[in-house]
Amino acid sequence: MKSGRFSFLGDRMQRHADPMAREFMSKGVVSINQDSTVKKAIVTMDEHNIGSVVLTDSLGPCGVFTERDLVSRVLARGKDPEETSLSEVASPKFPSIVPTLTLEETARAMIDRKSRLMVFEGADLAGMVTPTDIVRVLKGVEYDFSILRVISTRMVTVDPDSHLDEVVKLMDERKTGSVLLTEDGRWTGIFTERDLVKRVLAAGRRLDVKVKEVATTPLVTAPPGIFGREVAGIMSLHGFKRLPLAIEGEGVGIVTARDLVEAYALAKKLRPPRVDWVQWN
Repeated sequence: MKSGRFSFLGDRMQRHADPMAREFMSKGVVSINQDSTVKKAIVTMDEHNIGSVVLTDSLGPCGVFTERDLVSRVLARGKDPEETSLSEVASPKFPSIVPTLTLEETARAMIDRKSRLMVFEGADLAGMVTPTDIVRVLKGVEYDFSILRVISTRMVTVDPDSHLDEVVKLMDERKTGSVLLTEDGRWTGIFTERDLVKRVLAAGRRLDVKVKEVATTPLVTAPPGIFGREVAGIMSLHGFKRLPLAIEGEGVGIVTARDLVEAYALAKKLRPPRVDWVQWN
């Protein structure tokens, strides 16, 4: 995909040996016209099982719309997905990298910018790297690494009978992509941004349903002593972006795909590279 207008900010990063971003990035980036509705983006993300779409106009890429934008910029603000244009709620700025960046450099760039990365080859948009893309590679790295420094123990929990509109507001307030359903002190399920797209909005359901009706159950968990490669393997096998951790059924924490990328970067003691910014306007 070629961009007819954008400006790079920053210096190009150094490129080294394999594996490189072009080998594990998501190719064939899914795009949608910026004048389309949010509802159209929801249907597109559901069909392709992805968490973001690139917006385009007559000159090329002009923005990005993500599941997080759906929660915070649309639903939490009371906007109607069928009446809201993507151009109103998408981001026009995104960090970009070159396709020859190594896995280590890409991981550190992602953690430094706290974002998925657009991959440009010259003026062409060649692909995108998400935390999930890196996780698929991490399951096969040569050495294992600890996740203890990135485990979150401040999980957001809700009653299974909570109504979904309240849950979505809570997700926005707490800046989280998931909530855990808790019953009698035990986790019984998880509701994520992906569930919101696939099981609710794309399916034409309303936000007044109970969260337990659209959450992911039964809950898959792992022990907190698990190491990074095994976490990556579980996430890749099930298509998860989050893995709750439990001891004898009692929840103790959670690790996300982005956390796993950070754990890898910490283990490698990687310094943040310089990252280009691409500005769509």
